[in-house]
Amino acid sequence: MRLVKKIIALVLGVLMAFSFTGCIHKKGEIAVKINGVEFTSAYYACALINAKTEAQNKVNEILTDEEKSSGAIDYSKKKIDKKPFDEWVKDKAIENLKTIAAYKLLCKENKLELTEEEANNANMYASYYWSSYGYSAYFEPNGVSQATYADYMKDTYYSEKYFEFLYGEKGEKAIEAGTVKTKIYDNFIIANVINASYGSEDTDADKKLLKEKLEGYVTALKKGTKTFEAVYKEYNGNQAEVPTENEEKGPKDKYATILGAEGTSYANDNYKTVKDMAVGEVKLIELEDKSGFVLAVKQDITADDYYLENLDMTARHLIADEEYKKTIEDYAKKLEPKVSKYAINQFKVDNIVEPNYGY
Repeated sequence: MRLVKKIIALVLGVLMAFSFTGCIHKKGEIAVKINGVEFTSAYYACALINAKTEAQNKVNEILTDEEKSSGAIDYSKKKIDKKPFDEWVKDKAIENLKTIAAYKLLCKENKLELTEEEANNANMYASYYWSSYGYSAYFEPNGVSQATYADYMKDTYYSEKYFEFLYGEKGEKAIEAGTVKTKIYDNFIIANVINASYGSEDTDADKKLLKEKLEGYVTALKKGTKTFEAVYKEYNGNQAEVPTENEEKGPKDKYATILGAEGTSYANDNYKTVKDMAVGEVKLIELEDKSGFVLAVKQDITADDYYLENLDMTARHLIADEEYKKTIEDYAKKLEPKVSKYAINQFKVDNIVEPNYGY
């Protein structure tokens, strides 16, 4: 019986893969060549899946309230930029491959290679997303292995490599240090923060007690009868994980949290409120949806050079991303993809297996 179950599972697995690929193709088969950069069928499948996800998000943004409440959405009948859904997805997949090829070719032209650390980081993040973010449930049933997804992830690192080559401190189009510094201080602040949300079963009495507890912390912090560290440990429990302090590489204040302006990678809903506070000021901020509070003690980001170093490239992106994007787009437009119809025609957008996370 155990052997029969294994055989059935194997057959079901083959059928699931067959629903997307349509037929069996040779492993490592090249589906797309772009100016010497080769992409396998599995890699193309990865690009197609990502393009479909992007397309679905675009459709979701323009759905009417009636469509949203109607239940299942037939994306295949929608249009994006006046193109049928499936056509847009397939075109976007090739466009994304051209962009990746552009990164790799520009790096090759300028003798830029990923370091061992960068390659290891790419593999680490790929593994994390694969296992912890449920990516395996989407990609694996569609014939994309973790190794292929890791290759896809690693190739995205060439973008940052070339960006730094252009706009980094010693880049061809290096941005002046003073401009970067101003951008950092205009868009980022730091604060000691405690996030306190109501539980799903909290009564009005429970919510009142939480607010009173937090107000007590605010009073103690203002009077100086308790340090933020003491409040942090008391609220989270003495066994709570405390941020690791690294005297050489870490920030001076191990409890400091970066809050960024809208449009930054550290965007925070409470950025403006905390930015308007004085350094050292303590405030209890109620969340907009009334689901809890944020206790914030503003700190001075200019007093720690750690942030100038660690937000340097983030700020350079804020300054130069628009120009960089156009540079890549202009380069990619000139590339000529050679597509194996035999290799890519096995993949049908409608046959992409959607993940089932069990909820």
